[in-house]
Amino acid sequence: MKKILFYLSIVGALGVAASCADESLDPILIKEQRKGTILALRGTQLDNIYNKGLPGAELFPKIANGSETFAFEAEYLSGDPSSLESFDIFVIKRVGTARERVLVRNVPFSSFETGKYKNPSAAVSLSLKDEILPNLGLANTFPLPPATVNTLLSTYAFGVAFELDLNLKDGTKVLASELVAAGLFSSNQFYPAQRLTYAMTDYCAYNASLWAGTYAASEARSTVYGPYDLVLTQDGSNPNRFNITNFYDCGDNSRYIVFSVSSNPATQVVSFPSQTTATGTVSGTGTYNQCLRTLSINVTYNYTAASCNGSTGTDVFRYDFVRK
Repeated sequence: MKKILFYLSIVGALGVAASCADESLDPILIKEQRKGTILALRGTQLDNIYNKGLPGAELFPKIANGSETFAFEAEYLSGDPSSLESFDIFVIKRVGTARERVLVRNVPFSSFETGKYKNPSAAVSLSLKDEILPNLGLANTFPLPPATVNTLLSTYAFGVAFELDLNLKDGTKVLASELVAAGLFSSNQFYPAQRLTYAMTDYCAYNASLWAGTYAASEARSTVYGPYDLVLTQDGSNPNRFNITNFYDCGDNSRYIVFSVSSNPATQVVSFPSQTTATGTVSGTGTYNQCLRTLSINVTYNYTAASCNGSTGTDVFRYDFVRK
């Protein structure tokens, strides 16, 4: 009898504990949803966010040409995989401080496929030109007008947001607004697709005429040295080559770098071709940001003699240049 009473006490205590649970620790509000019904992110967007530390999807308004799409894959997770009727995609339109959910598309369950993932999944591609910009109330002619570019990079500086509401066959809904504490999804298996963001990123085309001038430079090795001033001067033989004065404070102050002619952010590359110094050779590569006029270059020194700081063998520095 005592044992039975003990077990009943334990069960009662668990019931009280469950009733007092902090709902903020339940990211999908299990009480309000059926067996954790959720649309989980899959494909490239999940890989970018979860594995690469990149935005799921990114747009560069200044160089948009009208062919861009906001694409994602989603897997339907539910105790009953056939319980979904459809889902609605809303884009969040912002005007001043006002926020409006605008329906972009309804995706029926008939468009889901099986076999790619454990549960039914759908691949969605929203047209920037035909579906996103019009629903934001923005011009969709290309190149984008300055007013549209400015709005995307300012009003939507933190990205264009999408919300996905699930419509179940029994008439109930699983709303994106019911997803709370979404950051608690530490597993990529349950990373939610019901709140997505299209990152808006500034990009300026390469312009060689803007790089000559004085920069504040910092050297990062085991410690950071600087900033100190150095000067870039455009070389007369190659407009993309820039000679550097006061590059390195060991007297090794006459070097050069070569910019790539970028057509998109991934090709904003600057090279430091192999050059002979008084103590060996030096070479490297890095990236530049045309809009901000900044450089970051990783340089490897191969010493044939001890440098002025006592280094021998191989040494790696990172140099950061910021336009003054």
